[in-house]
Amino acid sequence: MEREYQKLNWIKIQKLVPNEIDTVILPVGTIEAHGSACLGTDNYIPEVIAHGIAERLNALVAPTVNYGITKSLYRYNGGTTVRPSTLQLYVGEILDSLADVGFKNIILMNGHGGNNAALKEIAHDFHKARQVNIAVIHWWELCAEMTREFFGHAGGHAGTDETAMVQSIDPALADKADYDPELVWYFRPGADIYPIPGSILLYKEGEGYPNFDVEQAKRYRVKVIEAVGDFADMVIGRWRKFGL
Repeated sequence: MEREYQKLNWIKIQKLVPNEIDTVILPVGTIEAHGSACLGTDNYIPEVIAHGIAERLNALVAPTVNYGITKSLYRYNGGTTVRPSTLQLYVGEILDSLADVGFKNIILMNGHGGNNAALKEIAHDFHKARQVNIAVIHWWELCAEMTREFFGHAGGHAGTDETAMVQSIDPALADKADYDPELVWYFRPGADIYPIPGSILLYKEGEGYPNFDVEQAKRYRVKVIEAVGDFADMVIGRWRKFGL
């Protein structure tokens, strides 16, 4: 059946929610520099994960919130940002609307680290006010151990993992011709820098560089969708088991 929320008419929603479908996934990202990968990396990845797990969870996928909190990479060409308070109000009102439709379980599928704190606060306040089940999934953190096993090292911002995910959607979204290893910046404790001097942000020297292996990227995408699906399925199953 059709899983994309905005492609359904109101009559079908009335019939489906919540009697047949009580779960919705809302992807949230931002627009910012990702090395030689596309500006919309943080939007495309949570979208593809959401669509990849929707059938398994018997969920609908709401339209993506494409603009989030961009900080240290804002001045790189094309970057956009909103204030944390703006994101909280906007996403909070979307969640209220989804609750009003009748959804009992909401998954916020986050694609951007700069959103983490704001989405956690939004989810807490929403759950307290509406008594609707909500989970915020930061896919790259949830899949960190699997990523290390798959690639032999951790990823990073615009590193092996994110670049692989967008390549798996469309190889043109990660332009190898524009790639330069000097785009990499390794995080070091003891310094906060604006703008950060690199648009590929890694954590351990010599590890995490994008490799532009499309076939490997496709296999990685399958593993990510499986891992996130396993987790979300377990969470929703436990909510139902305990009558929540």
